Amino acid sequence: MAEATGSLFDAANLVGGTAFFKEMNMSSTQASKLALVTGGSRGIGRATSYELARQGYIVAVHYRADRAAAEQTLAGIRELGGRGLAIQADLNYPDGVTALFDALDRAVAEQNLPATLDVLVNNAGVADGGTLDDTSIELFDRQFTLNVKAVFFTTQRAVKRMPRGGRIVNLSSVLSSRVFEAGGDFSAISAYAASKAAVDTLTRHWAVELGPRGIVVNAVAPGPVDTDMNASWLRTDSGRVTMTSASPLGRVGTPDDIAGVIGFLVSPASQWTTGQVIDASGGYRL
Repeated sequence: MAEATGSLFDAANLVGGTAFFKEMNMSSTQASKLALVTGGSRGIGRATSYELARQGYIVAVHYRADRAAAEQTLAGIRELGGRGLAIQADLNYPDGVTALFDALDRAVAEQNLPATLDVLVNNAGVADGGTLDDTSIELFDRQFTLNVKAVFFTTQRAVKRMPRGGRIVNLSSVLSSRVFEAGGDFSAISAYAASKAAVDTLTRHWAVELGPRGIVVNAVAPGPVDTDMNASWLRTDSGRVTMTSASPLGRVGTPDDIAGVIGFLVSPASQWTTGQVIDASGGYRL
C-alpha cells in the first residue's frame, strides 16, 4: 500500500545549482519554472521528479512522513544538476492541502522561487484491496479521501497560481476502465478502481473548464508497476510471472516508464493534447 504525504509544515529545503540547465540546453525561462509532484519521494513520484528535473523544472517534492525518502529524491535531483525542495503535508486530513500550499508559499518567499506553479502532478494515492463484502467504510473513505478529494482540492489551489501554458497530470489506473474476472489479479479492488474512475472524470471536466485559461489537463493510467506499493504481490515469483505474461511486451512496468509519459505531457510537445487518459500499461491484457 502506498500513500502520499503529510499534514504539518516541514522546512522546504532547496538543493542544487545552475549547471544542469546549461547541460540540458534549457532556456532560462524553462529553468525558472516550478513543478509540484505530490507523493514525489518514492516510486513513480520519484521517477517523475527526476524527469521534471531533467526538463529544467525546479521540483517541489511532496511527502507524507518519510523524510529520508524525500532527501534521497532531492539528492538524486542534485546529482542531475537540478534544483528541488521537500515539502511535508498529510493529504489524508482536511487541513492537508492548506498545509501543503502554506509550505510551498513559505519556500517561495524565503528562497526567491517562482511565484507561479507551471506543473502539477497529482501522484499521491493509496490502494486497498477488498471485495464488496469485506470493504469497510474506513477503507472506502481512505481511498476516496486521498485519491479523489485531495486531488480535487490540490488542483483547486494550484490553478490559482498557474499561468497560461500550465500543465496538470493526474495519476489514474488501468483499473478505472477494465474489469477482470472474479478471483483474478485485480477483481477485489472495486473501491480503488472507482476512485481512479473519478480521477478520469475530473480530468475531462477540468480540461474543458481550464482550456480557456490555456491550461492543459491529462491523466496517465499505469498497469502493474514495480514499486514498493506493489511489492507484496508483484515481487513474488507467481506475481511476476502473471503480470509479465499479461503484457505483449513481456515485462512489468517500471516507474521510469510512467515518468516518461508524464514527461511528454508536461512538455511543449503536448500543447494540443488535453482531456486524455493515456494508457501506460504496456498493453496490459489487450
